[in-house]
Amino acid sequence: MRLLAAVDLGEEFQDVVETARFLQGALGMPAELLHVVPTSYLEALARRFPDLAPSLEATLGSVEGKVREALAETGLKGQVFRGFPAQVVAGEALKSRLVLVGQRGVGALEVLARGGLARYLLHRGEVPVLLLPRAMKAVRRIAVGLDDSPASLSAFRVAEAWGRAMGAEVLGLHLVSGEGGCCFPTYLDPKGLALAEVLERARGHLEALLKATGVVEVSKGEDELDLLRLAEARGADLLVLGSKARSTWRHRLGRMVEALLTQSHLPLLVVPEAAVW
Repeated sequence: MRLLAAVDLGEEFQDVVETARFLQGALGMPAELLHVVPTSYLEALARRFPDLAPSLEATLGSVEGKVREALAETGLKGQVFRGFPAQVVAGEALKSRLVLVGQRGVGALEVLARGGLARYLLHRGEVPVLLLPRAMKAVRRIAVGLDDSPASLSAFRVAEAWGRAMGAEVLGLHLVSGEGGCCFPTYLDPKGLALAEVLERARGHLEALLKATGVVEVSKGEDELDLLRLAEARGADLLVLGSKARSTWRHRLGRMVEALLTQSHLPLLVVPEAAVW
């Protein structure tokens, strides 16, 4: 199975290409670039004005040729399709183990990523999606946002597999908040326990759930961004979150994913609940 990198030729292009090249070696899977030429408007023009069809087709053919040349220069395999980007990428994602999407700047695909392409892929919940605010060239420490959900467990298992492949440390991070905060521990009673006892019990609960020891850190936090701050403070190169997109319609992606989707300064890997690496 391949790693699929959805690209345009905007400012995030090089970041996605460098990350695809790195992951191809680190995970031992072939990487493939995918560029989709949006054609719906031009096709509508050709239907409305048939005399324009030949010149529009010639223009599209020229564009595709130039894009193929640009992809070939990366040294990675590349494909150029026509159509609606979100639908084409989603279809190709089903033949892939991972999809990479650029997540910075104001390029065309970035606009889609913040409100269209990435969110569309995440809501489908079919394949892990790696959002890239910058290039990922090395991974020494992987942080996983934890709760006690099956989605979180899936994310941790994928992070473990990546950690073994890359020789990277995997650190589970769990936030505990008061009522009304981002991460109220429903499996405990914070009202009747001191904070230190809540944190210690939460740590034991998660270690037993994950069958892991020494990799879980529990911290007080009232805001989803507190998880990002904690991951950055621990020197993480990658943040992994689980998504319950296919199992619920309430907070469909999970509150943490929704909050960090556009605000994470770290590469963010979102793992669907049913994913197995």
